[in-house]
Amino acid sequence: MQAEMVILVVTWLILVAIQVVTPWLSRRNVLFGVVYARSSIWTTPAALKLRRCYLAFSLTGAAILSVIGIGIAATMHFAATALAWIQIAAFLLSICLNYALIVAAHRKSLQLLKEMGNQQELTQSKVTVDLNKLKPQTLVPAAYGLVLVPQFFLALVLGFQQTSADSWVMILALAVETLTVLGAFYLSRRARGAVRGNPDAEPRAGKVRNSVLYYLLFTGFLSQSLLVLQLMLPNMSAEGQWWFVIITLTLILLSVSFLPLVYILGTRRLTAKGSVLNDNQHWVWGMFYYNPTDPALFVEKRLGIGFTLNMAKTMSWVILVGFLLIVAGIVIISFILD
Repeated sequence: MQAEMVILVVTWLILVAIQVVTPWLSRRNVLFGVVYARSSIWTTPAALKLRRCYLAFSLTGAAILSVIGIGIAATMHFAATALAWIQIAAFLLSICLNYALIVAAHRKSLQLLKEMGNQQELTQSKVTVDLNKLKPQTLVPAAYGLVLVPQFFLALVLGFQQTSADSWVMILALAVETLTVLGAFYLSRRARGAVRGNPDAEPRAGKVRNSVLYYLLFTGFLSQSLLVLQLMLPNMSAEGQWWFVIITLTLILLSVSFLPLVYILGTRRLTAKGSVLNDNQHWVWGMFYYNPTDPALFVEKRLGIGFTLNMAKTMSWVILVGFLLIVAGIVIISFILD
């Protein structure tokens, strides 16, 4: 139980940390999903005030949820099942709270853009890029995705050695996770390279994309390893279980901190130059992209790292609904087997 408590607390702190730094995971000429002509917007008093308000409300909300969660858990004598449900509820409430904060900040940012008046560098027409300046991008080989296959078969071997229903739910979750990561890896490799108002970023865009691809494989391999270790956990000694907790937390911290660091050292150091494409009207709340005229299925996120779906495409909804149905299926099966 002590090991489970440590994992729950650390994963909660990691979630809070990710949500707190979200405004900083964007280009410097983007403020809460709204694109501006120049990177100098990031240091203006209005932008600083907006980020500080988000930070204060996000941390306050996390603290309140933590106190409420601890209080409810104490009344239930910190039972394992109660802790799991409390953590799920706290996660969902925290995500909803921060989404609401981002939406409010996005509206304030749009208002700030209007108050600044017409910016000649912002254009709603297509941005012209000199193709001679672009360099071929050498992406991570597709064969690297095979690194996720061996652990899945190892989990199958372990599953046949155990008779509990929980182990097979874990194997099912591992199968879905493996397919999801491989699918994301494949689609991210095939996503169109877009130059959205910053031609100078294109030569480095290949490196940033490769960082995302390597990160996908790394986190996929890591999460696979954790599930495989959980299958081994019943046969471990108390000391072995604590070593499992230490290794788990170390790897989680490394995986969570690696990609933001690469992003900050890469994309955020670039300065917007020349004409900047103003497609703010296609970004709902700065998080969801909807543009029927854009042929791309995947586009670079405005907030966060990686790619998001163009929700104007039917295939985007197929991918999203399919993923949600698979997750719901795993949850239902776990309840039936339990």
